[in-house]
This record gives sequence, C-alpha cells and structure tokens, in this order.
Amino acid sequence: MRILLVEPQYRKARAKQPGSPPPKPGAPRDDNTLWYPPLGLMKLSRFHKMRHHDVKFVSGCDPSLFEETGLFGPGKRWDRVYITTLFTYHFDKIVETINFYKEALGGTTSRVFVGGIMASLMPKAIFEATGVQPKCGVLTSPEQIGLSGSDNIDRLPPDYSPDLLDPTKYAINDTYHGYATRGCKNKCPWCGVPMLEPEYVPYIDIKPMIYALREEHGDKATLKLMDNNVLNSDQLEQIVDDLLELGYGRGKLTEKTKKQRVVDFNQGLDATHITDRTMRLLAKLHIKPMRIAFDRLAEKKDYVRALRLAKEHGVTEFSNYMLYNFKDTPHDLYERLIVNIELNEEWVRAIPGRMAGKIYSYPMRYAPIQEEKGDRANRKRDAVRNVKTESHDWLKEPVWTRRFIRNIEIMKGAAHGAISPTPTLARRTLGETFEEFVANLYMPEELLRNRNQHEKKVYPHEPRRKPGSGKVEEFRAFVQGLLAKQDGRFRTFHEAATSNSSHTIKEALKTIEDKEIHKWLKLYLRRR
Repeated sequence: MRILLVEPQYRKARAKQPGSPPPKPGAPRDDNTLWYPPLGLMKLSRFHKMRHHDVKFVSGCDPSLFEETGLFGPGKRWDRVYITTLFTYHFDKIVETINFYKEALGGTTSRVFVGGIMASLMPKAIFEATGVQPKCGVLTSPEQIGLSGSDNIDRLPPDYSPDLLDPTKYAINDTYHGYATRGCKNKCPWCGVPMLEPEYVPYIDIKPMIYALREEHGDKATLKLMDNNVLNSDQLEQIVDDLLELGYGRGKLTEKTKKQRVVDFNQGLDATHITDRTMRLLAKLHIKPMRIAFDRLAEKKDYVRALRLAKEHGVTEFSNYMLYNFKDTPHDLYERLIVNIELNEEWVRAIPGRMAGKIYSYPMRYAPIQEEKGDRANRKRDAVRNVKTESHDWLKEPVWTRRFIRNIEIMKGAAHGAISPTPTLARRTLGETFEEFVANLYMPEELLRNRNQHEKKVYPHEPRRKPGSGKVEEFRAFVQGLLAKQDGRFRTFHEAATSNSSHTIKEALKTIEDKEIHKWLKLYLRRR
C-alpha cells in the first residue's frame, strides 16, 4: 500500500514552541524553537511501516504528488491519505486541504482519513463541508480505520525517521514525545480534552517506547510528556520510577553526547495536586522548566503554595501558562501576572546578585472549541464579547477587546512569547500600575513593538540604550486623560482603536475633527 500523511499548511516553518523559555541571544535554534511534530501521523507511519507499506509525509496541498500526464493524473496512486487537524480556528485551511486530496483521488471519500484535535471537536462540521466522516478521539485499534489487527496505534513509538519529517522544521532532533497517562478528570469548560480523551488512563508504561526509539535513533536528551494531568494519577510513584529507570533523574547524562537529560511535563502540572508527597517524587527527576497552570485568580492560594513548595524541593525554573479572555477580565490577568512578578522579586532578594528561582509568565488566549447558537466562534482565533462602550468603566473594570488581546500577544513578544522573569522588565512590559497596563492595552502597535525607540524612561536591567522619543509616555497621558472622563471624546477614540481594524480606523479618520485623536489614530495604521 502507498500511504500519504498530510499536515495542513497552517504552521510557520520555524517558530518557538508555546511556553518555552526564550533562547539565549545568539544561541542556535534547538527543538524549543521548532514546531511540535504531528505525533498522530508519526504513529500511523510506524503502524504502516510495520506492515511494509510505503509511507510519505507532506505539508499542505501538493499537486505534484498526483501528476503524470496532467494535474491529478493516475500515475501516482495513493491507497490512503491521512490528514491530521489541530485547532478549530484552522477550520477553513483544513477543509481546503481535505477537499484538495479528496478531489485528487477522484472525489472518493473512502481513502481519505481525517483525525486529530479539530476533527474530534467538529466532526459534523467537517462532514458537512467535505463529505468525509472524521475519526474521533485516540486511535487504539486498526478497526477504527477499517483495517484488521490488534495493535494499539496510540501506544506505538512515533516514527522519528528524518526522511519522514524535516528536522529543520520539527522538534525531533534531541527530543522524544510521549504519554505516561491519558485524559484528565477536571473537565474544565474551556478545554477539549474531555472530548478528545474522555477516559482517564492513570498509567502507560513508557519504557518500551523510549528503549525502542533509542535503539533506532539514539539517546535524545529531552523527553516531553504530553499528559494533560499526570498528577491526577494514583500511580505517580510508578511513573516516576519508570522515568528514573530511563535516566531522567537529576544529574543523569545521555550516554554518548553527555548532555543533561531533561523531562518536561509540557502540558503543565495541576497546582492543586502539588503536595509535599508529590514534590518529593517529582524532585527526583530533572524537570526543566516546571510548568504550573494559573488559569483563574481564585486558584491563587494553591498556585503560590505549589510554586514555593516546588522551589523548596530544588526547582528553579518555571514557565507557567495563564489562560485569558475566557471569563476573566484584563484586571484578573494583571493580578495573576503581578503574583509572578512579586514571587520573582521575592526570589531576587533571597540570594543577592542572582535569582534563586525564576518564573516565565505565559499568557495563553482562549480560543472557543464549540459553537454557541450558530455563532461559529470556534472558527475564529479571537473571541470577544460584544459590549456597549458606555456600559463599562474602562479604567477600573475593562473587558477584553480585539485590540487588548492583540497587545497582550505583542507584550509577550518582548521575551520570545513570555513575560520576562526579571521583575523590572516585567513591570516595564505590563506597566508600573494597573492604570499604565490599561493604557498599554490601548497602545498602537508601532509604539508597543518599538518601545526602545519611543519610550523615554530607561528601566533597570534593560540592555544599554539611549532614552527614546517619549511618545510612549505621551500616549499614556493622552489615554489616561480620556479614561478619567470617559465622555463622548473617549468613546470616539475607544470604538475606533479597540476594533483592531484598519478599515474601521480609516473610516473614523474621515469624520473625526479632533486633532489629538486624529494624530494618535493615524499611528495605528503603521504596522511592522
């Protein structure tokens, strides 16, 4: 059989993985700066190669795979095409990809197999758009894809062959990926795991997979565990023992290259399950960074306790996810970010001259996974509530707008996707006060991206630079003046600026006579 594995082309060729600490200046690109490999397709590659089938991987729509005497000629026949899916907001690109390969196979749907995250969350919508019925959830049996056999496809070692995936694009150079558990018991309303992995599996023996991969591809230093809630397992001690047997304990090196082995619980650890017992177990492993989610301000007590406990057990580097724009407000996110800044300040004071521990804050914007009343919100990257400008106090309790969401993402870019663990730089990024933070949420992209050029104040621990033009401070004063009154003049500016739409701003500029508002709105049209 000839097998074609397809990842829709929604990825950039080289991009930093979410939640990874920023690379050191001048450092070569490593697996933390490349994309996660499509594990489902890699396991299917293993499955078919075990059956001596020919397997090829491709990104996007490739007409050359079907050409002979013309476009989509019969010369290169594919018996099966597997298409993976990722986020629901990739819907249009994924449907385009499915329809491309369906038509390339003569319009048949029987040889096209679609699975993955979006396919499991939106099977009906995919079927209506393509005529292909997706395979939902985890592949545990060949029968799910119309083949015989007893293999649990999900438990097979992924195929890390460099002739399958491009190692300059995918994080397969020094990293293995796996699971020690499946599922999660929490059922958080924003999360797709209950639909993707509805059954909680408390233990998967990962050792055979890693030993097999080392035999084939050598000893890679990093193991990324993709478990959604490993600490929920009542077999955590066995999982840790397995990882220790595999050599992921503190101070353990790879056999030939002598690199420090690292285990990364990449989906994050649940703060409510971090206790002295669980930390005594986890502390045996070399975890770097430790990721602990802080998705709700109500979890502050558990979160702070978990961080301090982890640090007491020798963990010094954290990269922590913070969901925002679900049911929170900008004030809620700011308070959570300040918690991390204050912990970093505490740890700076603990050992003069260096940080005893550091937390990279990683705000992650909410993306809907389900439609509500046909709104198709799950097909959009940014979800915002439609609110009347006059119904809120935009200084004390602002709500998320498209501009605010966009500016959080730009703020993260200053530290390669995270908020810096250096307290002075974190406060510079966010604002010294909540009022400054709100002003920064309104700020034109030109100023926010190029603060070294436009900010007059020079903060401690910044790279050496000359004071900027002062436009940052001038803009903040302008916005804070509007926010103090929140009158008709404020509403005019607010409704144009927060749209994050060049068209809306251009239309506003045609009618606005206020010279000061006109000056600042023009700056929103300058993007780099």
